[in-house]
Amino acid sequence: MELKVKAIVISSADYKEKDKLVTLFTLENGIVQAYLKSVKSDKAKLKFAKEPFCFGEFLISLPSKIITNVDVENNFFEVTKNIDKYYIACAILETVKTVLPVGEKNPALFIETLKAIGTIAYSDVNDKYVLIKYLLSIFSAMGYSLALNKCSVCGQRFSGKRYLNLDFGEIVCVGCKTANCMEISPRCHSTFNILTNTDYDQFNTIKLSKNSEDEALNVLNINFERRFNKKLVLL
Repeated sequence: MELKVKAIVISSADYKEKDKLVTLFTLENGIVQAYLKSVKSDKAKLKFAKEPFCFGEFLISLPSKIITNVDVENNFFEVTKNIDKYYIACAILETVKTVLPVGEKNPALFIETLKAIGTIAYSDVNDKYVLIKYLLSIFSAMGYSLALNKCSVCGQRFSGKRYLNLDFGEIVCVGCKTANCMEISPRCHSTFNILTNTDYDQFNTIKLSKNSEDEALNVLNINFERRFNKKLVLL
């Protein structure tokens, strides 16, 4: 029996002497792990399929979980030409590996991941914008959507100070803040709002201050660690 899936390679690790254990993010089955046999030699037929960002149709033999064929659609090679792009694209793959349990389907997140990596690879935009928007989509997909206009507790529109509740991952107003909250600036909150409501292919139409994008990434990184017990390594 064979399993045919659309997938992007998240990572690979040495397995035995000549093999690789490959972690795939698939459209049909979420995170799947499978084996590439004898792919460490330069002449190996499927050696390209062990590289992160390799995207295409994977044929996997069951129950052995051996990858027998790969029809590549894109390898997003451009992200490897620039170290900043590479780090941000790797951070995106790492988020998937962290938040999505093995075997749990999430087609919307799969499509969002391809959009984000494709934007980094082929568009001349600020790649930090891409990462911020992608992390916001991760929180939303996992049930931790950040309130953009109204306090998530009382429902009042934001007008003054606002805070990230570190216990629940919600943005609240000054009246609903608790002891375990961190203040976020209106500028940072506005960054969340703008990037959430701007498509990836429209990022070249906006320009945010460097301070706001760095603060936004810091807040999202702290929130990510609280929600998923892992800190992302960001630029």
